[in-house]
Parts: sequence; structure tokens; C-alpha cells
Amino acid sequence: MSFPFIEHVVWLHRDAAEWAARARWRGAPVWHAQCQGTPLAACAELLEQAPRGRVKFLDRATVLLGFPHVHYLMLPWQPEVYSPQDWQGLAEAMFSRQANIDAEHWQVQVADSPFGQPRLAVATPRELLLDLRELFKLNRLPLVTCTPLLTAVAQQYWRHLPDDCVVAVPEAGSLSCVYRHLGIIDQVCVIPTQPGSTLSDNLFTADLLVERHAPATLVVSNAPAEHRLGPVHPWLEEAPS
Repeated sequence: MSFPFIEHVVWLHRDAAEWAARARWRGAPVWHAQCQGTPLAACAELLEQAPRGRVKFLDRATVLLGFPHVHYLMLPWQPEVYSPQDWQGLAEAMFSRQANIDAEHWQVQVADSPFGQPRLAVATPRELLLDLRELFKLNRLPLVTCTPLLTAVAQQYWRHLPDDCVVAVPEAGSLSCVYRHLGIIDQVCVIPTQPGSTLSDNLFTADLLVERHAPATLVVSNAPAEHRLGPVHPWLEEAPS
């Protein structure tokens, strides 16, 4: 690829990384590769293989953080909580109490939401984020953002979702779910899964844990699947066999 600018999308799993790259013009071919290993080791190896533009520092990369690199939590509406700082403190306290997550070592972020609605909070390990930014900086590939997988999926497909549904995102060794009720995010759930387990069984487990059962199920997967909504990212979609 000789185009001056190339965009990169990286999906981090528990013990692998998946990478796609494409020049910034419509119809450009997509370069796609996967690598097993720890997130940093897999990223480092794929960085050596990934195509780069003629002007490297103009390239851009986005990292999608999958299981187990993100923890999610729904904060119920609290009428006595007003400022973003108060919501931040509430999220950090709930993460500490429910998941033993220390804000000193985890970056906690709270999404905005309209008055009266619950808010989604996410926690990502600070050390991993720092190491990723250093790795990309060392290779002169600007890292635009590290986005939690469910956040990216919700942003991509939100306008296409029915008001009441569950969006299921299977990964190797996990299932991540976003429950939508009356047009808003009502609950999230991420569970580890066993090799050979079925999506329906894992979704049943998630439903039990969050005490939800949506009337419609939509699956976000890079491979063909029943009730499939689409891929995690268009460039990561598996090629037809």
C-alpha cells in the first residue's frame, strides 16, 4: 500500500490480537491478520507486519478492548448525584465494592446520559493503556483511542437497534451483552465461557445473572451467525469461504 495515510483497527482479546488496516480511500483493500499471545506481544508482532503509509505519523490507529481488559457497570439513576465528579466518585466506589477494582490502577470513565437515566461506567487497566500508548508511540503510529468493545458496538449499531433487545458479542472465551429497554441501555453483562459452549446457553446464563430477558437477540460477530447484526468492525469481517 503506497497511499500516504493508512488507518488501523486493533481488537485485543484475552490471549490474541486481531488487526486490520486500510488506506483512506473508498474501495481500498483491507489488510487483515491475527496473532496469539499477550496483548502487548501480539500487538508488537502485528505492528511489524502491518502496512504503513508513506508518511507514517499521519497514520491513525484505534484499539478495541475486549475481554478481559474492560469491566462494565451500570450506575442506577441517583437524584442526589448531580455533577460529573459525583458520578465519577460513585462509579469508583461501586467498582471497588463489587469488583475489587482500585481507581489507582484502573481508569474509570462514566458515560453521559439524559436526566433520570442510568449511566454506563467502564474500567480499564491503566498499565495496559500506558503500555499500548508507549508501544504505538515507539512505532510512530498515533493511537487515537482505546475504546471498550461494547461501547464501540453500541455506537456503531445504536440507530439500527429495536427499543427492546439484547446485543450479544461473542469472543473467544467470553460473551459480552448490552441490554436495551425502552430505547436506552438498561444493563450490561460480560461472562467467561467454556470451549464448545453454545451462544444460546451462554446468553441464557447472562440473562439469569442480570435478571433480564429481551424479546429480540442481535449478534455482533465477524463470522456468520444466527440473528447476526454485523461485524465488530467492517474491516474485521471474515471473508466468505
